[in-house]
Amino acid sequence: MMNFANLLSQIESVTAKKSYGNEDTGFWRPTKDKAGNAQAVIRFLPNKNIEDVPFVRRYSHSFKDPITQRWYIEKSLTTLGQQDYIAEVNGELWNTGLDENKELARSRKRTLKFISNILVIKDPGNPANEGQVMKFEYGKKIFDKIVSAAKPEADLGEEPVNAFDPKTGADFLYKQTVVAGFPNYDQSKFSSSKPLASGNDAKIKEILDRCHDINEEVAPDKFKSYEELKKKFLWVTGAEQKAAARKEYDSELDELAKIANEKPVVAKPAKSPPVATVAASDDDDDAFFRSLVEE
Repeated sequence: MMNFANLLSQIESVTAKKSYGNEDTGFWRPTKDKAGNAQAVIRFLPNKNIEDVPFVRRYSHSFKDPITQRWYIEKSLTTLGQQDYIAEVNGELWNTGLDENKELARSRKRTLKFISNILVIKDPGNPANEGQVMKFEYGKKIFDKIVSAAKPEADLGEEPVNAFDPKTGADFLYKQTVVAGFPNYDQSKFSSSKPLASGNDAKIKEILDRCHDINEEVAPDKFKSYEELKKKFLWVTGAEQKAAARKEYDSELDELAKIANEKPVVAKPAKSPPVATVAASDDDDDAFFRSLVEE
């Protein structure tokens, strides 16, 4: 019979909250409570090659078309310094100068995310993540906190902290709350500087060996082609169907115009039946009837 400890372990494995996508992608995502709040303690780490920049930037678009109710969620080719169809469309809308077009462009604008390696130190929402080295995608608000730690206000006497350094960095207290319906990270902050794994060099090396090459997240093969993104955008916005409908409508107009320009055919009047000619005197009835028979 299964002992009680094993039974509890099995129950926990079945009922534990899942962190969707982490197992497949290697990304850490905080587990939120019913109110949308989340908290954890993480440590930013270097890139796989410690000489590389410890983060990469990636632009993407995410919006739902209000008419078709379809979603467009795609990485932007502008990340690679290439042309992107939706960026061109937004530029055209903005340049019209019309407020409604500018608002539409804003609703489809690109967003900037950063990707780094992290060590998950504490994750109350999903303890299974603790001790794992994972990739973490975060926005400008958290990136600004990394920058502020590296470049503190000089007149406050704070020491600069390289958040990605395993020896002189610091743990990051991640706190996500909901403000006006949107996630907010204002309460997130770095703790005081301290070495990773209590300064144990062997343990630090073991952790760093598990880091991912985050440069792969912005490799060209991670992005769809210009034509693929254009096709997706036209499908999401219904522009493809609108163009097809317009083409059909124009074709119908052309056909009607062709008919209208054709010269009407005037029917020729039917020939009148021949009229019998009577070459006889008024009193010659026999001659009259003979003439009818001859006709």
